[in-house]
Amino acid sequence: MKGLTDYQKYKLIRPSPEKWPKDGRGVPSLLRDDFGDVDWNRVKFTTLCNRNTIRDKRNAIPLLFHYDYLLDRLWNDPLKYVVEFSEFLAVLSPDFSAYRNMDPWVVEMNVEKGLWIAATLQSFGVRVIPTVTWADERTFDVCFDHFPKGGVVAISTVGIGNEIPAFLRGFEEMKRRLAPSLILVRGKPIDGMSGRFIFIGFEETFNVPDSAQLKLFELERIQEIQKGGR
Repeated sequence: MKGLTDYQKYKLIRPSPEKWPKDGRGVPSLLRDDFGDVDWNRVKFTTLCNRNTIRDKRNAIPLLFHYDYLLDRLWNDPLKYVVEFSEFLAVLSPDFSAYRNMDPWVVEMNVEKGLWIAATLQSFGVRVIPTVTWADERTFDVCFDHFPKGGVVAISTVGIGNEIPAFLRGFEEMKRRLAPSLILVRGKPIDGMSGRFIFIGFEETFNVPDSAQLKLFELERIQEIQKGGR
């Protein structure tokens, strides 16, 4: 490593945060941040690309549902985002790709990249909401085992297409293992989902005018959906 700066060495070695919970391979787990004080009716959701348009960051959460090449900005320069993300109410962990036609080792690598970034942010005091993704049953352990139980999680229903049965199998397994108190959903409800949700439309992640945002605040964001219907 001769000739490398300390930060270049850090990015090459990618150590997990000190005294952090991790498995036998060194993969870090995420801690459960407390969101009991949050008025979800007043939370503004944004994206990595639109985050700089937000005026009141204390009530905003960047969603990290993006193409992998955009999320790799965090992977390649993680500490660059610590100060900025700490100004927000919280940030979602990165949603790297996990598809059923991927070999399990690729899904594992992508999930673990997101875990390392999120654990690093948490170690610097950034509040993180775990983004949970999955492929098929072969990936359930790596996709679910490093997330805290009983907290807020985020998922996406965008692009499910013909994969609804497989999605629902993973969704039910996620609920069984993590027992989330609230699920933030980037996208629309899918028949068969049950739980306590906030559904986030694509248009909401842009710089919504104050008048439109005020109307949004008047709505009850949290929806309870029972098994077999609303």
